Amino acid sequence: MTRLLASLFTFAALVALPAAARAEMERHTTKFDIRFGALPVGAAQFEISFDDKAYALSAKGKTVGVAKLFSPGRGEVESDGMLVDERVIPVRNVVRLNEKKKNSTLEMAFDEGAVTQVSLTPDKRKKKRGRRWVPVLPEQLQSVIDPASGVIIPVSAEHSSDPHAVCDRTLNIYDGDTRYDIALKYKFTKPVQTDGYKGYAYVCQLRYIPVSGHKLKQRNIEYMSDNKDMEIWLAPMAKSNVFSPIRIEVPTWIGKVTAISSYFGASRK
Repeated sequence: MTRLLASLFTFAALVALPAAARAEMERHTTKFDIRFGALPVGAAQFEISFDDKAYALSAKGKTVGVAKLFSPGRGEVESDGMLVDERVIPVRNVVRLNEKKKNSTLEMAFDEGAVTQVSLTPDKRKKKRGRRWVPVLPEQLQSVIDPASGVIIPVSAEHSSDPHAVCDRTLNIYDGDTRYDIALKYKFTKPVQTDGYKGYAYVCQLRYIPVSGHKLKQRNIEYMSDNKDMEIWLAPMAKSNVFSPIRIEVPTWIGKVTAISSYFGASRK
């Protein structure tokens, strides 16, 4: 559950691009209020710069309200890579977390979609030994993306008005510890309005598919993989053919987690 939400709400930031390149890229901001039922539990803001060849993201998130009392935490993410046809090809991903005054940093590097480096400081990952653990195989780390890059959904210009072309896809994700897929499928189109945007969103069913790095018959994993009611709403950034989430809904056995966009539009100076 935590790992899935991390992939949905993990976001990334502008890297050291030349000033001229940054000036030519579209700059988009999304602000999310994250709720558990009616209770505010988190806030996240991410920036995405992109053109037809590359992207760079950055984000900051934190727990708020009751969640802050029980599990105070902050996070920052950076991710950048290339856009090739309708694919995202990451190059670098960095995640910095502060949970209960304990800091950790994850760094990953990619080459043509293949994981080439994973570094976690401090490294407190479990020793995944035994029959119940599904090992991560080297071939499963080819043609993957980091969780943050999953918020970038490029579509060819001629197919940008086709909701099936936007939604119907599978994201192969590796988070530095586990390998899983996020399968999207078009459900319906919804009019939406928030600060910065008035238009439509394609509502996609979201399915979590564990691949490796997890324990068999783990309750949370089984529940999330059987959950058919998760949704991600995708809207175009800067009137382009690159889409990003404007709303996310994840029902759980104790309530619904919802990320609701309070701002979705051009970055404000």
